[in-house]
Amino acid sequence: MVIQRLQSLFLLLSSIVMGITSFMPFASEGDKIFAPKDSVVFLVVNILIATLLFLSIFMYKNLKRQKTVVLVSLVLTVASAITGCGTAYSVMQQPQLDWTGGALMLLCSLLLTVAAYRRIVADERLLKSYDRLR
Repeated sequence: MVIQRLQSLFLLLSSIVMGITSFMPFASEGDKIFAPKDSVVFLVVNILIATLLFLSIFMYKNLKRQKTVVLVSLVLTVASAITGCGTAYSVMQQPQLDWTGGALMLLCSLLLTVAAYRRIVADERLLKSYDRLR
């Protein structure tokens, strides 16, 4: 039986979105713009997440490892969002920030990664049920 790998599509889309997020403006205040290139840590974490998500696509033969890498990517994505928000507030020093496309793309990547993780868990359960029938 062939198992459809919908999570591979989710991981690819999440990797692409995370790569785009690395170069989009994250927040703005008037004429000031905060982008990941303004903070080296934020940029490196975003590129690391995109790379991990892309590499996890090819770990389909070892579901435990793939699940672990995706979970680490989820934790790093949340850390990236916290780092981005904190850095934007400290750089801009303004109480009113306009969150731009980079922040929304980060949220989109987080949701796609959660969807991929759920599909990996579902595949793992499906494979265990087939093993139980033998």
